[in-house]
Amino acid sequence: MPAALQAPLFRNPEEQVRPRLPDKLSVRLVADEDFAPFSFRSRTGSPAGISVEIAIAACEEARLACTVEVRPFAEILPALQRGEADVAVTGPRLDAKTLAAARMTRPYFRLMGRFAVNAASTLDVASAASLAGRRVGVVKDTVHARWLAAYYASSRIATFDDLAKAGAALKASEVDAIFGDNLQVIYWVAGEAAADCCRLLGGAYSDFDYFSRNLAFLVRSDRPELAQALDYGLDKAQSAGATAKILRTYVPLDPW
Repeated sequence: MPAALQAPLFRNPEEQVRPRLPDKLSVRLVADEDFAPFSFRSRTGSPAGISVEIAIAACEEARLACTVEVRPFAEILPALQRGEADVAVTGPRLDAKTLAAARMTRPYFRLMGRFAVNAASTLDVASAASLAGRRVGVVKDTVHARWLAAYYASSRIATFDDLAKAGAALKASEVDAIFGDNLQVIYWVAGEAAADCCRLLGGAYSDFDYFSRNLAFLVRSDRPELAQALDYGLDKAQSAGATAKILRTYVPLDPW
């Protein structure tokens, strides 16, 4: 990923203001222990992941003293509701039920979709017209497969049990392109199995009716000033280049 790459803001561009909070205020963060690459328990047992590191960077910029604990997915929201944690870094989906019980920060990442082609392909765009009549691989029974059926009906869609099998078909030139989750496609293209066979085609696609959703932190509903402080910290971490540096650590190719 290019050193100068900056992630989209995913929010209203108004600058956030740090609320009047004591410096080094203790804040307890909790994250899903099995949601790689966003949050997970590292080999040493310590919390790691894109979301965890962005949260720590935001805390540092907001002058908060944050600690992170990783727990099973099912324990994240109850921990927030019982007051055992102040902020959920990952875990609960941002739906109406969850947002009725917690306050959301501004988004810091978005799940999107991505095409990839063989390195020798002459394709330079991933439009429906350019892929008309082409064989496009996708994992069966997924939101990505349904999206292709809706918008790329003129392509010949081939379904596979998993992305590894779709990627193997692309490597063998049995399909002209593959489509799937943005980061999963990136990790496959940059991974050992691909062996430099393939490249990303165009940028990432965002569609909230199918596969896209924003990632944000969830703050206890009785701590609105903490949500504001984290918004401030997220802005500062991004403008200082910390967010891009974290993404470069975990994502080998341009995710946008």
